[in-house]
Amino acid sequence: MKLFIDILKHNKPWLRLLAVLIAGVSLGYWLQTEDRSAAPEQQDAMFAAGETAQIYVCPMLCVPPREHPGDCPICGMELMATPVGEASPHPRVRLAPETVKQARIMTAPVERRFVSAEVRLFGQIEYDPVHISYASAYVPGVIDRIYVKRAGQTVRWGDPLFDIRSPEILMIEEQLVEALKLVPGFYSLDMNKPHVRARSEVLLNRPGNLHKPTAEQKKALETINALRHKLTLIGMEKVDIDELMKKGEPSGIATIYAQRTGIVIEQKAFEGTFVNTGTPVFAIANPKFVWARLEAYESDYPWLRIGQTAEFVTDTYPGEVFEGKVAFIDPLFNQTSRTFDVGVIFADSSGRFRPKMNVRALIQAKLTADGRVAAEENPVGLAPLVIPDAAPLITGKRALVYVAVPGEEGVYEGREIVLGPRTRQHYIVREGLESGEEVVVNGNFKIDSQVQIMAKASMMSMKGAERVDAHHHSGGSEAMAADHRNRMGRRLDAQALQMEDVKAPAPDPDSETPARTEHMHH
Repeated sequence: MKLFIDILKHNKPWLRLLAVLIAGVSLGYWLQTEDRSAAPEQQDAMFAAGETAQIYVCPMLCVPPREHPGDCPICGMELMATPVGEASPHPRVRLAPETVKQARIMTAPVERRFVSAEVRLFGQIEYDPVHISYASAYVPGVIDRIYVKRAGQTVRWGDPLFDIRSPEILMIEEQLVEALKLVPGFYSLDMNKPHVRARSEVLLNRPGNLHKPTAEQKKALETINALRHKLTLIGMEKVDIDELMKKGEPSGIATIYAQRTGIVIEQKAFEGTFVNTGTPVFAIANPKFVWARLEAYESDYPWLRIGQTAEFVTDTYPGEVFEGKVAFIDPLFNQTSRTFDVGVIFADSSGRFRPKMNVRALIQAKLTADGRVAAEENPVGLAPLVIPDAAPLITGKRALVYVAVPGEEGVYEGREIVLGPRTRQHYIVREGLESGEEVVVNGNFKIDSQVQIMAKASMMSMKGAERVDAHHHSGGSEAMAADHRNRMGRRLDAQALQMEDVKAPAPDPDSETPARTEHMHH
């Protein structure tokens, strides 16, 4: 203090100005420290004072609310008088009727009812895999001839697709021809058409044959039937087997035919190519049966189930809306895009859709209170608790609503709630509200700003009613800030130790500090 008086008595003007500035800054810092240390106790006392109590708040929130009017010691602005509501575990604010009218505050009831959510999906048209057939090789061999040259061609049932040459087929055909030599008169060549009787014994006993079949002939007949069945199993048609038995010339070639009418969507046949047993060579799809393969996000999973009605549109036919049923929901999620596939099936008898057409689908879904998808026509189960989507103030992981206090006009209470999925115009509420309460749907931001002025917990507060800006640290997290402080502390300790070593006196030769002496010598 004496030094400050001496500076004021000094003749130099700049020293006097510097002394006045230092005094002003010190006084402001002392007032701010005193106000902040006493703020919590004063604030609790003011909140417990009742409805008629008032606090005085700085418009710029430089200092905590005060009990008496005046000017802010930091910014100099006049403190604003703000009424204080009753003590409550949740922050409350009371607004005058004219303030409520000017702020256009509106409320809506919290109610239980079934609401619809719009799930929008995007995807492409594909052929229904249920109606896709594959023509494959029944035995290992080499493709000898191709009848369908490229994908996109339409084939009918029984049309030849390709010929396969196989040593296994040749071996069976040779065995069949040798067995035929033991059974004379096996064929009826009327009208030059090959024909095989159901029972060959009848053919041998017909008029004109003077002898009955021998044991060797009966065995040959059994061998013929077995070989015919074996050739059928490896892909040969009965008409080709009859032709082989008529000519008696084994070729080792079997023709593979189309098993249904449709469009060839895959053609992997090349002449001279070796194929193994079961290798798919042709894929044939029925163009009348297509489906929409759509992609859905993880957040859409609770709203989807088998059998739901889906509407979709495509740019190919603008203005038209098509309808189908959800027939498939992929149980596995894509690890890269975090999506899963949804298949919507519908009958396209007109053949207007082609694969790879882009479509946009819309599914209307309803949820029960336990999170299950309700039936579309007659929902069964307890309806969920819902609020309008304009009611909650959502900040990261927190959701805050303002509830009108029953029986007290103009009093609103802030309450943190747990939200469920979002519907078209509502949020499903998991915790924090009861049916029949009134939540603010218009003007909630203005109420929240008033709560912030009163230094109460608001949407800008973190857990424990502490302000967000009070927890800002360089680096973005408390852990990084703590690590920074520890590193700075260790650095200051190291600097202090170096300074101590520099300023330390020379060691006493008689002292018992060999380690310290060695350190000083280094």
